[in-house]
Amino acid sequence: MTGIVPFELVDAVLVECGTVQQRLRNLPARVVVCLLVAAALFEGCGYREVRRKLTGALVGLHMT
Repeated sequence: MTGIVPFELVDAVLVECGTVQQRLRNLPARVVVCLLVAAALFEGCGYREVRRKLTGALVGLHMT
């Protein structure tokens, strides 16, 4: 998803709209934007399935 809509673009739009988060949330504003864009792309799926599709590529990656 970030290959199509990079976080830098999402951050710039959030700044331009005046909706930059004021405090740390469970899901940062940029993640919510990506989730909503993905939900629009996968309109036939529920949010859990959309989340699975977004995070599916992360399975097996070693993150430190």
